[in-house]
Amino acid sequence: MSIVLYVGGSKDGTRDFLPQGFTKTMRETVEHGREIYVERTLRLARYGTVRVMALENLCEDLLENRAAGHYAAAASAA
Repeated sequence: MSIVLYVGGSKDGTRDFLPQGFTKTMRETVEHGREIYVERTLRLARYGTVRVMALENLCEDLLENRAAGHYAAAASAA
């Protein structure tokens, strides 16, 4: 089991459990309809390589900016 950061949808910024071996998940929301998240690995300048769940259609630049913002907020809160 892993704890991962969801980026780009109604779960943005939340941590959720994802069963080991799963690389794709879907969530139905009243406000946003169907959200499909996929496992993505990206390299962030200050944090190294990270693994996140992101909206399937979220562009790479937005993903990097949102993920870096969440990591920075977590670092400043610690």
